[in-house]
Amino acid sequence: MDDSLVINSPVEHRINWRAVGVGLALLFLLALAGWMIASQVAGNLTQRRQAEAITAFEEETGIRVLRIVRTAGGGIIDFQYQVVDPDKALIVHDADKPPMMLDEKSNLIFANPFHEHADREVHTAVTYHELIMNGGGFLKPGSKITLRVGDSVLEHLIVQ
Repeated sequence: MDDSLVINSPVEHRINWRAVGVGLALLFLLALAGWMIASQVAGNLTQRRQAEAITAFEEETGIRVLRIVRTAGGGIIDFQYQVVDPDKALIVHDADKPPMMLDEKSNLIFANPFHEHADREVHTAVTYHELIMNGGGFLKPGSKITLRVGDSVLEHLIVQ
């Protein structure tokens, strides 16, 4: 038997940078996929809630909002709507509660009609225009507004 002492040399630990890089890349891709899925779900939920709000507004008011357009050099907001229920849609012509727009950023209210209504009869599937003064041209394309017709409210409409 050999009486010599064998000393083990320290084990060299080498970092496999390629494996670390691949692992980090996979981790990044997993995080990116998670973010994309979460944002898609959130977007779908937001769209579903807005669609439900639009449907409820139509049922309450008898009108379908087509668009909110800045016109006349910016001095007027043209609220365009289509009648889906003529009996309910008469609420648009209520002198005590005219349609009102609230700028969601500044909380300024726009409710001054450009003209009085000539008649109070509305017809199904006809598109009507409610012209509201845009004092100082404050509302611009891209402004987010809340629309109130009677006691019904529809939020987050975009001025075109």
